[in-house]
Amino acid sequence: MRVARILQRTRSLKELRKLVSMMATCMKTLGWSFIFCFAFMTFWAMLMVEFVHPLVVQMQQEAVLDCPECIRSTSSIMAANLLLFKTVIAGDSWGHIAVPVIEHSPATAIIFCGSLMTTVFGVLNLLIA
Repeated sequence: MRVARILQRTRSLKELRKLVSMMATCMKTLGWSFIFCFAFMTFWAMLMVEFVHPLVVQMQQEAVLDCPECIRSTSSIMAANLLLFKTVIAGDSWGHIAVPVIEHSPATAIIFCGSLMTTVFGVLNLLIA
């Protein structure tokens, strides 16, 4: 608060005051983008728990997939959110969980690719534009 008062009272720091104001506006935009991304990822995580988790359990029983982390990652909405964040936003572990599940059941590509399209291309690029 003291720094804000100093910035307001000092006329020679007009550019710095403008920069701080624009940074605050940017932070507000980033906060809203985080909320939208989390909402979209939660929607796709719910679909993942409903449709992908039973397939992963079946693949584990048939010994097609040897991945205890895969069952845990699709068992709850929060774990599926973390999986989607790791897979879609960070671009990590597509070959670990998503590709084997899509190869076993191609219809699950709708969930994985749909989450990629709406989250990365839809929400993030729309807010950046």
